[in-house]
Amino acid sequence: MGPVIPRGDTSSVSLVEGCQVRGGAVVMSRQYGEFVGSTTSAQHSAPLGRASHPKLRLVLDIVVAAAGVTLLVWGIMVMASPTVSCRGVEMHPGDTCHKATYTATHTDTVQTYEQRRRSIAQSRPTVIGLGIALTAFGAVMTWQTVRVRDHSSDSSIGP
Repeated sequence: MGPVIPRGDTSSVSLVEGCQVRGGAVVMSRQYGEFVGSTTSAQHSAPLGRASHPKLRLVLDIVVAAAGVTLLVWGIMVMASPTVSCRGVEMHPGDTCHKATYTATHTDTVQTYEQRRRSIAQSRPTVIGLGIALTAFGAVMTWQTVRVRDHSSDSSIGP
């Protein structure tokens, strides 16, 4: 390969026969077409945007993990022996409640105490599963953020 001549403009600079630099991209001419491989500095400024606000990212990752722990604890402790209620009023065996929807607070559908208790019991595994998944996701993201932050401070070329 011939000598590289640095230039401030975007004009072509010939490196070797059939190979040129145009605007930060290396262009190699071939008999059947052109190959363009670009390695501009704008593409390598920050890996996937992770280094832009590391403290904020760490705080958000911890918040996600804490939300997962909250869901997990709520699913295990609170839903184990729930208080069955109908619009804030505690229900007892034999009570009924008119089911509410997003558009109406009173419908013709009636649920008994036992039906509402069964509904809560059936949703418990879902809440616990979501708590586990969210906790694991938050923990992995926190670990990756801390790991990236620690490795970037050990770099000999910059922070």
